Amino acid sequence: MIKKILPFEKLVYRSTLTKEELLKHLQNEIEAEKAFGFGANQFSYSKPYIGKIYNNTFEIKRAINYRNSFLPLIKGEVKDDINGSKINVNMKLIDIVKVFMIIWLGGVLVGCLATSYSLIFKNGLNSEGGMFMFIPFFMLIFGVVLVSFGFKAESKKSIKDLEEILKAKIIER
Repeated sequence: MIKKILPFEKLVYRSTLTKEELLKHLQNEIEAEKAFGFGANQFSYSKPYIGKIYNNTFEIKRAINYRNSFLPLIKGEVKDDINGSKINVNMKLIDIVKVFMIIWLGGVLVGCLATSYSLIFKNGLNSEGGMFMFIPFFMLIFGVVLVSFGFKAESKKSIKDLEEILKAKIIER
């Protein structure tokens, strides 16, 4: 259930560029990720995306100068198609963020279940916790909204950017 709460995007683009032209054009728009560092503006990038291209696949993310743990990791595969190429794109959370959020939301969900049990089978709101019993529900809602908003805000920008960079249109969502 918790995995279904975490956001992702699955898109298919079609471009008039050939696979080779498209990969070369994409290479001009990405830069290698710099080594680990500290501070909000530790690194600045000259290109809009950071990542790598492997044969017909790529793995990129937007080069931002602010913190967003929910920045989508964009994985794509370029295939030859009639009159150009077809690009399958998956946007998802970075694995470590996904694991952390599954654990955190799972713990909060357990708190929600325990609170629900207490409200139903014990004294309800008259029990010791009072209004504090609703904290797990607020934490669950806050966590889901935080992840969704942080991811969706960035994925919308990336979807638009990819149309321009790949010289492509979305044919399937």
